[in-house]
Amino acid sequence: MDLAQSKTLTSRSLFSYFFRLVISMKKFFSFSLLALLLLFLPACAAKDLYVLNESSFFLVMTNMQYYPEQYIGSTIEYDCFTYELTDIHGNSYICGVRKCSSGYGCTCGNDTIIGFILESEEPLPAPKNQSEDNNDKTWIHVRGMLKSAQKQEITIYAYTPDGNIDYDTTEILSFLTFQTESVSLIEDYSNLHYYVTK
Repeated sequence: MDLAQSKTLTSRSLFSYFFRLVISMKKFFSFSLLALLLLFLPACAAKDLYVLNESSFFLVMTNMQYYPEQYIGSTIEYDCFTYELTDIHGNSYICGVRKCSSGYGCTCGNDTIIGFILESEEPLPAPKNQSEDNNDKTWIHVRGMLKSAQKQEITIYAYTPDGNIDYDTTEILSFLTFQTESVSLIEDYSNLHYYVTK
């Protein structure tokens, strides 16, 4: 074998080596890309469906209030009663709520409501018996999604212990906004709890 043949053989070997290296790197990158797609594909797929029932309502709703970003893009269904809030400027908001303790589980005796401001393309059923502590409310089943993880603050006039409005004192309430996909009136709400706890 002369020097010219040796150089040709060496250059062929080098070319063959680099060709195999490029092919193996291409396979490695293709495999890596496929692995990344498989890893992140579930994040791009449809999110979860959360159906709140009597046993899960309080805990899941409380979690949604503290960590709303975890529920963005997910479909949520729940039963609630309609509740109208009017801010100090006269703007009204229809909410889908339940009543609970103000500490989201405390037994301090200071009650509040937990739920969402409802946005709907269709008119929402009007609240009834709003100031009474009983189950005789306008109950609805809603399905939809959280509009944003950002809470909307509503400034309202405070109430005195005897239930009258105190126009000298205000309170700020924070609510997430829920974009309804469907709303249906619940005729038989006898199995639904007005007041929710853990």
